[in-house]
Amino acid sequence: MISIIKVSRIKNKITDPNLHEDTIKMDASSELDCLVCAIDLGTTYSGYAYAIKREYQDDPLNITVPNWVDPSDTIANKTPTTLLLDKDQSFVAFGYEAKTTFDELKKKGKNDDYFYIPQYDFMFPDNLGKEVKIRENTSIRGILPIDILTHAIKYFRGLLLNTINSKRLSVKETNIRWVLTVPAIWSDPAKQLMIEAAELAGIPKIKLKIAFESAAASVFCSRLPLSEFVNGNNFDICEIGQKFLVLDAGDSTVDITVHEVVNSKTLKVLETARIFDCGDLCVDICFKDILKDFLTPGVLEAFRFNHMEEYNNFFQEFKSKKRSANATKQTWVKMRMPKSLPKVFEKLRNKSFTEEIIESKYCKSIKWEGNYFCISPALFEHFFVSARTSVSDHVYDMLENSKLNGTDTIIMIGGFSESPILQTYMKNRFFDCRIVIPNDPDLAVLKGGVLLGYNPYMISGRKAKYWYGIASFTKFNPKFHNNEKKNKDLCCDIFDICVQRGSILTVYEGQFKGPYETNRDDQNEMDLDIFVSDTDTPPTYVTDEDCHYLGTLTVDLPKKNKRIQRNKRSVFVNFTFGGKEVFVHAKFNSNVTTEKFNFLGREP
Repeated sequence: MISIIKVSRIKNKITDPNLHEDTIKMDASSELDCLVCAIDLGTTYSGYAYAIKREYQDDPLNITVPNWVDPSDTIANKTPTTLLLDKDQSFVAFGYEAKTTFDELKKKGKNDDYFYIPQYDFMFPDNLGKEVKIRENTSIRGILPIDILTHAIKYFRGLLLNTINSKRLSVKETNIRWVLTVPAIWSDPAKQLMIEAAELAGIPKIKLKIAFESAAASVFCSRLPLSEFVNGNNFDICEIGQKFLVLDAGDSTVDITVHEVVNSKTLKVLETARIFDCGDLCVDICFKDILKDFLTPGVLEAFRFNHMEEYNNFFQEFKSKKRSANATKQTWVKMRMPKSLPKVFEKLRNKSFTEEIIESKYCKSIKWEGNYFCISPALFEHFFVSARTSVSDHVYDMLENSKLNGTDTIIMIGGFSESPILQTYMKNRFFDCRIVIPNDPDLAVLKGGVLLGYNPYMISGRKAKYWYGIASFTKFNPKFHNNEKKNKDLCCDIFDICVQRGSILTVYEGQFKGPYETNRDDQNEMDLDIFVSDTDTPPTYVTDEDCHYLGTLTVDLPKKNKRIQRNKRSVFVNFTFGGKEVFVHAKFNSNVTTEKFNFLGREP
């Protein structure tokens, strides 16, 4: 159910109905920007990328992605989406630093006064409102989601500004355009929350663009040379009507988006879906379950608690093996054996670790050779069975949709898409599709976000998630209308459809609907109450259970001409979908009133 309720509104009186639309486009222009920075806040890992304009003009793919060093001294392109705050909810650390700092505080027993929000808690629900709180894992205390997002965005903003200073780049902050990438499945309230958080983090709204992750990745892949793809399958946005599916396989979620190419090589979103608990973390869970079965849960927990650094390094190495191991080569996967693990096992189980391996049901699947913990190719591939089956099943269901006929290309991005095991499975199951995988699929969104910052009009449309309608009235008909809605000879509270759910909305374009006439001769203004619904069929009345109030558009009307006996006055309404908000225009003669809707309020 959609949670678009009360709105905050900005009203502008203008005489040219196209003026406001041109103003929006002017805001989105990057002509004066010297640098574009994209920020990708993922559910488990986050990062940022940037390109200076003069370097972009020479080579659009000259995009810088800063690195982090993880606890195992491995270079990483992203850092965990983990936040640490003090008791006053002031910023302490983010990412790897937040995890390390909190672990040290926990060992010293000083963690109670801190807010620790681990990466898995960043999966905000689509119907999130401002007042909803998220419980962090150290206590029952809560913190506003907008505050979490603000701290995270401010952290990356600070990193970029420090980079500009340290590298002595001649870029003023006022000449930076910021791009925040979000899943195409996100609701309008969730996107609005991100925009407000960015403003609180010090990013001016006029310098901000919200970009769909799938669109950013598609634009990036369309710019890559053939050598930058796995197995030489490249991608090009070339034919009008071309449809392709973007599979963004991350750590904990998988987003699927189908795009279609329209004129001028722009894209529109046809369909979206989000699947939970079938990404990279699903593989981790299966691996841990096998370890618990082999070692017992008590041994694994004691190893984690008493040897945290070795534990983290062990699983960090498993992560790198997931990105490189190929089951088709039938070679055993070797990981460095943590020195403390056999000791913890023998102490708690009073049994030789070597004997346990020999006597275990996993004796043919797990070996200890020298300094290595070895896993057979069959067992290693078993870790992926649940995740890869779930991912491919959802892709199959999406492609079976008759509305998406002709979709013959699958672009695989996201960290999980780096896995050769997942890649091979997808190629085998969808042998009749072209599978496109960039060499660095986990960076496609970030780098594509930078490209969209310089080319903000690559995405021209999206599919309407809701029915939009205006509360209206019509002549009462007992065959179709409820008696309780009767008022004299009229039926009230009719949901008059302005935008159909599922229709393709072209950005910055709309169509006027009406007329809506005054019902009294002495009216000086007209209130247009706007409602939305995400039901399969449109509501009949605005009072239906799944119909929700969005806001009211008030149109000032000129006084009635007394010399004319009947002077009914009419208003036309237009819905325009911009990059960040929904604008509703009401036109009376040459006067246009515009409302910009904020989705995060409360119903009156």
